[in-house]
Amino acid sequence: MSDPAANTPPDGVETRAAPSAGRTPGKRFPAPVPEGTPFHLLARNSAHRWWRPAVALLVFLGLAVLASLVGAVLLVGMILFGGPLGSFTPMLSPDSAEELLSAPLTVLFLSFASLVALVPPVALTARWVQRRGFGTVVGVLGAPRFHWLGEAALWASLVFGALFAMSAALQSAAGVPVLAFPGWRVYLAVALTALLVVPAQSAAEELVFRGLLLQTLTAWLRTPWPGIVLSSVLFLFAHGYTDPLVWGELFLMAASMCWLSVRTGGLEAAVAMHTANNSLSLLVAGLGGVPSTQQAGDYQVIQVLPMAVAILLYTWVIDRRAARRGLDTVVGGRIRISPLTLAPRG
Repeated sequence: MSDPAANTPPDGVETRAAPSAGRTPGKRFPAPVPEGTPFHLLARNSAHRWWRPAVALLVFLGLAVLASLVGAVLLVGMILFGGPLGSFTPMLSPDSAEELLSAPLTVLFLSFASLVALVPPVALTARWVQRRGFGTVVGVLGAPRFHWLGEAALWASLVFGALFAMSAALQSAAGVPVLAFPGWRVYLAVALTALLVVPAQSAAEELVFRGLLLQTLTAWLRTPWPGIVLSSVLFLFAHGYTDPLVWGELFLMAASMCWLSVRTGGLEAAVAMHTANNSLSLLVAGLGGVPSTQQAGDYQVIQVLPMAVAILLYTWVIDRRAARRGLDTVVGGRIRISPLTLAPRG
């Protein structure tokens, strides 16, 4: 028996289901979503059943483990057999191969590139279990809004660029020693990682945490806040920091990206924030050598507070810009989303 609540739209929103074309709605692909459905309820389509979110999480977990293993093998193979040493690399002794794989640049590259392997599991889980297209994980239009992504990326670069510039100026004024420039060859390798690999890594993480995970959890409860809290906590622990101050900063960043995704109807603003933060941090840190991927350690309030301010400033600016542009916030158009409950207001 179908779940009668599965197709219930948000309160006060007039909906229009897609035509059935003579087929049973539960068997269609993609399963129809009523007009007026907000971002966080895109997994609650006509195929939704109470058990699908649990199965989706289990399937994604299994696929993510498999994809990570396959991706790691492919990346390591690329480095060993098609890396900087070319055809001579396979002739290296085991010690030399181990040295290559443990080199700081290699570790930096692998730490970001390996996360891109999470994209196929997201797409397959959405298709196989939730009977929806990959585009619905991205937003209410079913596809990325590239013009909006570009504008959000510009604002993110300005806000976080100002943050890193201010931090550098304060460190210089405080007499903090400046690390020696590692040379253009090393810095260009870091810069290429920051500009080419990090955007894909950031998008992959957003598809997982603010896309599939948030939407899957909300398909159960309909209100996004439990999913926002849980996905943000998982995002926090996925990064391996041990300092409570950084936990607070990461949770704020994750929750802000969830909030923006619901308010703007898609992941573009979150991807822009994530990419700007990661890319600029690498570009700045790379001036003193290959940045470490070690995330443990203690931090001072003065190191964390400016980032929190930048996150809140970016969130405020982007929310206003999205409203001014009249972006679609639900399937089929724009409806005001409550800033507190994140429910559509008809």
